[in-house]
Amino acid sequence: MPNGLRRALINGGRPFNPHAAGPARPRPPGDPGVAEAPAGAPGAEVSTTTVLPSTPVDPTAGLPPRTARLNVWRESGTGRESYGLAGICCCGIALTYQRQPQQVRPPKLALGDLIRRGSGGESPVETFWRLRSWSKDASEGLKGFISAIRRAHGDDVRMIIEDFTGYDLPWELLRHRDRGLAGEWLGALFPIARSVGTPPAAVTDCTGEILAYVAPDMSDDRALLDRFRTTTTDVTLKDLLNLLDAEGDPVSLVYVACHGRYGNADKPSSGAEIKLLEGSRDSKRGISLRQVHARDLLRLERAGGLVFLNACHSARERVDPDLDNTVLRSFARVFLDAGASGFIGTMGEVGLKHGYDLAKNLLDALSENPGTPVAVALRDHRRRVSAPIGDDLDEDDKEAVGKLLPFFYAFMYAYFGSPETTLRPTPREETR
Repeated sequence: MPNGLRRALINGGRPFNPHAAGPARPRPPGDPGVAEAPAGAPGAEVSTTTVLPSTPVDPTAGLPPRTARLNVWRESGTGRESYGLAGICCCGIALTYQRQPQQVRPPKLALGDLIRRGSGGESPVETFWRLRSWSKDASEGLKGFISAIRRAHGDDVRMIIEDFTGYDLPWELLRHRDRGLAGEWLGALFPIARSVGTPPAAVTDCTGEILAYVAPDMSDDRALLDRFRTTTTDVTLKDLLNLLDAEGDPVSLVYVACHGRYGNADKPSSGAEIKLLEGSRDSKRGISLRQVHARDLLRLERAGGLVFLNACHSARERVDPDLDNTVLRSFARVFLDAGASGFIGTMGEVGLKHGYDLAKNLLDALSENPGTPVAVALRDHRRRVSAPIGDDLDEDDKEAVGKLLPFFYAFMYAYFGSPETTLRPTPREETR
């Protein structure tokens, strides 16, 4: 395990230290490594280390059937913000690490900076074509890895993505195309479960009541929960956190429908200032990531539960420079560390109607098919939304822009946690 990753897991965050990222690699032939003092030399230390014979390690160990993993980390020594890739599938198909400094962070690919409600941002058509170009330029090794998995297992493979770069790379919108295989966006091909390095939760079948906070201008979201046994806090987010801090019966879902903010003007790079807001989008009242991180959240510790923050920027991550500069912090990490079985949040700004539509579609699908993993239901939603999007898109075509906004909003929702987590909320008519 990289030193940076080990430190981060101990300290409660995700690393992106460029000098401590990626798997250990053997020294090349002729590399002397660390010089050793000759035996008997003044000041030489006598080693008490016993060298054990090497034991073969199965890289697929711990991967469930029909599951693949992709690891992404910052590269050091390239002079640029570049990243490395490695992957493995349960069946042994591997993306072997190779130093590829041409894999450089694209300066304009973070969806949260590009797709904005109202004024600002850029044309969704321009973003669409940039993503297509980024996909064509992707590593041939990565594209070959995805193709081999599809040919071996079809498109029902769970894909776990561990990205420790902090580059905001939209992996769900990497478009894959290969001879004989239909071209499709990765998040519509595979059920994707992003990982923050936290060990998987013990409970993946989320049952019980729903705890919710719904902002005043999102009454439709409250109506979504009427069919389930739900405790809704209408006043402050602190009320919801107080419920989560106390031990109690299992929770199937923690649902928050509100506005979100990705940093303040005076601290644009502080992870402490990612906020869930109370009231309107311009409100200054709310709960910061740092405040949630300081909570115990004991209600999740024993029985897990799915946490769904239906708020702008709720899945994004940043460092907190007041504490360190090498650890990525996020709501996903906070809730998964507390024991949540899964987490859904957004990678940018999402329109109110589209946020409601996704939540409704997801809850409908999971209620009708309670054994379906959350990651699969989210993949299926992306498939439906992306199916009508063709290649005849023009920047001056208002109809094209109208089609693309729901497309991007659907892919902005990212799922973190166990790829097998399911949701079974208690119906309202059932009693304890």
